[in-house]
Amino acid sequence: MRFEHRLILAGLCVLVTASVLAASEQANRYYESAIELQGSADLHKTFELYARSAELGHPIAQYNLAMMYSNGESVNVDYQQSVYWFRKSAGQGFAPAQHRLGEMYYFGRGGVSRDLENAVSLFHLAAEQNDPDAQMNLAMLYGSGEGMPRDIDKASDWCRQAQSSGNERARLYAEMLNASGDEGFSPAQQAAYWAEKARELGLPSETSR
Repeated sequence: MRFEHRLILAGLCVLVTASVLAASEQANRYYESAIELQGSADLHKTFELYARSAELGHPIAQYNLAMMYSNGESVNVDYQQSVYWFRKSAGQGFAPAQHRLGEMYYFGRGGVSRDLENAVSLFHLAAEQNDPDAQMNLAMLYGSGEGMPRDIDKASDWCRQAQSSGNERARLYAEMLNASGDEGFSPAQQAAYWAEKARELGLPSETSR
């Protein structure tokens, strides 16, 4: 009886594994079809394909779906749905989703309270995977002393890493930081930076700090 029981359990494991693989393959097909439509006029179909892929667990589709909800692309703006899908994707270790979810915590949108500690933690997770935007976010926070003690050396280091990872604004902010001496980023520089980040997420201008 024990031997038969083990055989039944083994059979169930095979069925579950086959089901998971089939779902993953279907998710990839939906995602690839959405990518083919990216930039076309058929945003509704693109959204539908990303949604199907996201529901089957594709982390990049989940991220793209979150961005579409955030920016109101082929769907009404819904920050709670955006946070939901960022969280799903971030939970699978997808760095861009970790950094965007961190920004939602930074701004306190999508049904989450403003939480700098959580935002910084998510930025670090993404930055350690060489996400250039998360690295630049950390540079700004260290350089302004927001949510952490001001540390110009760490801010400069994150600026360098962000530039190396491909952040196009990192060089400009590194120059600002160098010119500031020990003062770090000015309130005006901080405001301009976070206003741009808010725009990327489709957030209202009053959200920026």
